[in-house]
Amino acid sequence: MTERSGGVPLRVGTTGLVVLADGEAAIVTAELVYRPDDCLAVRLVLLGPDGAEVTWTFAWELLALGLMFPAGDGDIAVRPAPGPLAGVEVALVSPSVARVWLPAEKAADFVRKVRRRVGRDVSSIAPALDLELTAITSGA
Repeated sequence: MTERSGGVPLRVGTTGLVVLADGEAAIVTAELVYRPDDCLAVRLVLLGPDGAEVTWTFAWELLALGLMFPAGDGDIAVRPAPGPLAGVEVALVSPSVARVWLPAEKAADFVRKVRRRVGRDVSSIAPALDLELTAITSGA
């Protein structure tokens, strides 16, 4: 699907601590991005020290749940991150393990903003989703 006109992405910038499977860690610039044309997803965009950009895409509701308790049993898991600073941990478990700690305040702000817009955005993509589902099931 293409982004409809007037569909402005929501972006919340922050910093994250990335920890790889080997224990190597780095503080990186991070951005949580919501797009109206993909209104069920959040993109976690990480900008590494060398300028490399990595994007993880997963359900924004997983992020919302992970702020309160461990959530997710697939490739992405989200949970509150204990410690002196309130945080949330987003873990990518496939193909290898990497974890990103984000400030809980920024993640919660992002979720609040998404919740204010998502109903309108879901209703606008529903006809396109129905057409795609019909095309998939008619070929079965």
